[in-house]
Amino acid sequence: MPYVNLDGTRFYYKQAGQGPDVVLLHAVTSNMAVWLFIGIVEALADEFRVTAYDLRGHGQTDVTPTGYTSADMAGDLKKLHAALGLGPAYLVGHSFGAVTALHAAVLYADLVRGLILSDPFFPGLAHVEPNLGDTHVWRELRETFGRSGVDLGEQVDFDRLFKAVAAMAPAQVEQVRKDMNAPSVGWLAQLPRLARTTCGTDAFAVAGLTEEAIRSVRQPVVALYDEHTPFAATREYLARHLPSCIVDTVPGAKHVAPLQSSKEFVGLVQKHLRSMVLGPSSLVPGGTPGAGDKGQRTRDE
Repeated sequence: MPYVNLDGTRFYYKQAGQGPDVVLLHAVTSNMAVWLFIGIVEALADEFRVTAYDLRGHGQTDVTPTGYTSADMAGDLKKLHAALGLGPAYLVGHSFGAVTALHAAVLYADLVRGLILSDPFFPGLAHVEPNLGDTHVWRELRETFGRSGVDLGEQVDFDRLFKAVAAMAPAQVEQVRKDMNAPSVGWLAQLPRLARTTCGTDAFAVAGLTEEAIRSVRQPVVALYDEHTPFAATREYLARHLPSCIVDTVPGAKHVAPLQSSKEFVGLVQKHLRSMVLGPSSLVPGGTPGAGDKGQRTRDE
């Protein structure tokens, strides 16, 4: 898999297939290996040209001291788009990758044909989710680290998380590894790299993706939220306020759908990409994208 140099920062990427462009954006603390692991690149490559890459500071892309807001990441995507000669693309993003995708749609609308947003939390909509520290995702993480003697605090604080992992003794790391599943062990190994960067705070910066900016998006959007999402209020907000939004659910998942419900996630992404390519005429009366589809249109026609 090749690298591309974007203004002095080397990005690692993979590209496969032919057809309309699709770009996959992973979450903060993840990397593009998640897309390869679940087989989504191969699944989509029969119909699309699929580009996956490691975000700045993740996987095999260079680590930089700063530049980790959604605006920065959207800027990286714009540069990658130009360097690889992509056409207007469908963006599929998970968690912070979805935030980056939506920000790219705001800043570089002509580069984005449509969006599939997998279980995102938007700092610009933090007032919609006032109890972020009480979500099951953070509680479970706190409990896991607490068993190894590491206190992550009541509030979500990725900067504290990254630095805590970097300072852990080998025995503490081993205890956390034992308490986590196999994919999470790989996740844990990446965190010390980010401890010396601004990523932990940048990822929760509004960075221009305000409530007003979010509501300005006009591209087709699929809000693909997990069955047990911690961000149900955000899902409902997008449903009410985006002019072209379909909500669908990944069964069994609770924020990490690509790994927790891989087969279902891949199938839903395929389905909604096909509907986007076919256009609004593929929606049956009532807004359902295709006969027998469980997705639902979330605004009055």
